[in-house]
Amino acid sequence: MYAYKAVKQDFIPSDNIKVMMSKFTDMVNLAITVMIESNLTSRNSASKETYHKLTAYGMPSYYYPEAINKAVALVKTYRKRIRKKKKATIPHVNKGMLSTYYGFRIEEGNLLVPIANRQYAAIPLNKHTLEIISDVKVHSFVLSDCTLSLTIGREVASIECITTVGVDRNLRNATVGNEMHHEVYDLSDVVRIKQRYRKKKSNFHRNDRRIQKQIASKYGKRERNRVRQIIHTASTTIVKKAIENKEMIVLENIKGLSNITVKGDGNGHNFRFLLKNAFPYGMLASQIMYKGSWEGLPVIELTRKETRNTTMECSECGSMTRIEHDRILKCDSCGLEIDRDVNACINIARRVRARLIRALNGLPGEAVKQSKDVEQMAGSQIPTNI
Repeated sequence: MYAYKAVKQDFIPSDNIKVMMSKFTDMVNLAITVMIESNLTSRNSASKETYHKLTAYGMPSYYYPEAINKAVALVKTYRKRIRKKKKATIPHVNKGMLSTYYGFRIEEGNLLVPIANRQYAAIPLNKHTLEIISDVKVHSFVLSDCTLSLTIGREVASIECITTVGVDRNLRNATVGNEMHHEVYDLSDVVRIKQRYRKKKSNFHRNDRRIQKQIASKYGKRERNRVRQIIHTASTTIVKKAIENKEMIVLENIKGLSNITVKGDGNGHNFRFLLKNAFPYGMLASQIMYKGSWEGLPVIELTRKETRNTTMECSECGSMTRIEHDRILKCDSCGLEIDRDVNACINIARRVRARLIRALNGLPGEAVKQSKDVEQMAGSQIPTNI
């Protein structure tokens, strides 16, 4: 299987790079305008309508496809929100950026960015970046105001898994386990950091909005760095232990979690903050996914239907449980008493095993629906001890 990930470093853009970034942003905005005015929905139609118009910016043609791709992604998200009758504004890119898959080179420790016909701007790569890209292929680069990101890829051997392990993400912890074992990762520091910085920002009383924005950005960067380090440590440990035990990682689908509460339902802004902003559920999942794929470890996400009742359904007999006390569940059918997070992990791990077995047995529609997961498990032993 082929795996991708990104490596980032700080850099100071030169004048030429700043001009290129500004032009690239204008190209993306032009493509967005054309797509919305002409009601274009596909990447091919957008490319036919906008490609010749982008030549007016005097940029190398390497950047045209990526500018169109970014415009298509933004318009797609905008239209999706419109269909769901959510608040949406016409997308517009304000910050400078520059990205392409073509025309760049890496020579003598520098990234050579094409700025004109056979003309390049050199960006020095630091020691850490050079070490990481030394034995992999660099597929693309993205430049922002002060960050360089390189997308790298390599061919990895798929790990033969003998069982599955479920990951149950909660507000202050993440529980990982199956029928044989479980581990609880304390992530309460993330919530404390978010609450602390939220309180600090609420005390800003600057009359100058520009200065207030700069201070908020400064504190926000500190917050993100601290949170990312905690999530990075936890996700690295989760993937490492799964590789040692040869366990496929299974994630629950909680994309609709933020819809549980809305303004005006009586829960209060503190409850909404904790549910929607206090813990980065998506960051933990994305880090587990890319770290697992980089090592050849299969990582599968359940559908929303499969995720339903993973916490309350008894992992022993399948009946619905009730809360006995605190976070302990009790099943009246079989008498099982178990922590709700551990119960969820077992159900999550078990449901994907049942899905993969159904897919391999060729049940109607199931094999096609889950074909990507089966391909991901190519070379792995599918567990049958459900």
